[in-house]
Amino acid sequence: MTNTKTFKRSKTARLIMMVPAAGMVLAGCGEKPVEVQVFNSQDECAAYYNPPAECKAAFDDAKALHPQVAPRYASRQECETDFGTGQCETAPVLAANNTVPTEQTQQSQQSSGFFMPMMMGFMAGQMLNRGGMAGAPQQQTAAANRSPVPNQPLYKSRDDRSTFRTATNTAVASQPGSTSIRPSAVQPKPAAMARRGGFGAQAAQRNVSSNGG
Repeated sequence: MTNTKTFKRSKTARLIMMVPAAGMVLAGCGEKPVEVQVFNSQDECAAYYNPPAECKAAFDDAKALHPQVAPRYASRQECETDFGTGQCETAPVLAANNTVPTEQTQQSQQSSGFFMPMMMGFMAGQMLNRGGMAGAPQQQTAAANRSPVPNQPLYKSRDDRSTFRTATNTAVASQPGSTSIRPSAVQPKPAAMARRGGFGAQAAQRNVSSNGG
């Protein structure tokens, strides 16, 4: 009896996990959408029946890209206006090719003087194999590995904690799990300076109010 109940709970969990997250980036004309997965953490990824090793690899990719693409702010206060108190960190000095210098090089450099939001989730664009899902075709896994969407960090604004957004402020999903997106809308771009009140659902409205609009 216990095994039967466990099986039923497991089956129910699988069905819930398979429900796609609410896609924010719909297919554009002439561009075929692709399926990706979004998660709050590496552990959450593993809970969605993905092999832990693949989850770690996707998370590590996103973490490495984070300092290269996260929006930059002139002060911590400006950054926290968009992302919330305690949700920002000092931005590292990037090398000429927009990559993070090696640890040895970083130690000899001063802070960039800018601030960026902390990574609050990640997109697994090159990993769709839900480990443990029996009968998953090898062809599906191979296709996922050729995804035109790279693994990347995701962020959540102060005004909209339920929505995952890319570093360029593109909303991609409102909950963890699978979602369909336009590849061209979520391609990572080099870190750029952000204007205070420029990130998130209500950011533009806040900015107008603060200027007496």
